[in-house]
Amino acid sequence: MARVLATSVFDRGVLAIAAMFALAAGIFAAGARVPDTETEILARQQATDPPQLWRVDALTEAGAVKASVFVCADTSLREAFARTRAEVNGEICKDTTPPVLKENGWALRCQAHGLPFAVSSTAVGDPQKDFRLNFGLTQLHYIPAANDPPAKSVRQSRHFRLVGDCPYGWRIGDQARPGHKPRPA
Repeated sequence: MARVLATSVFDRGVLAIAAMFALAAGIFAAGARVPDTETEILARQQATDPPQLWRVDALTEAGAVKASVFVCADTSLREAFARTRAEVNGEICKDTTPPVLKENGWALRCQAHGLPFAVSSTAVGDPQKDFRLNFGLTQLHYIPAANDPPAKSVRQSRHFRLVGDCPYGWRIGDQARPGHKPRPA
């Protein structure tokens, strides 16, 4: 009798393992797949804050478009459009003062390559749909000698326009020039 009981327990174990394999094969054959954590987080984020496609135009001093790019942005990235950070010859200009905030912009001092700079930014228009960002960087405390180059100074304007929903397959941060495929962020 003990032998019969042991055989039936063994048979049930084999049947349970076979059932698990059959279930796994059925799920695989049906094409069901378990979403990974990244996919779940992305889907949840896109449902609560759907990414939007923005066109960003770099403008000349006369206001003509000299270059354009499309950017897929969520709220966090869109808010960063107006918080541009300065670089001087590839080095990030590190803040030396806290920003002075204005209703439509900010100003601060920073340092790059051992040189002090003033940085300012103002936004004109509706930051939710269509606005222009004016950005300036000026070297401070500059006393040129006879053969020194002029003080570093840059002015840029960019026009940001909401186009609509991001195209299928675009992810937050993806960018593309008009007529080109997106570059992943």
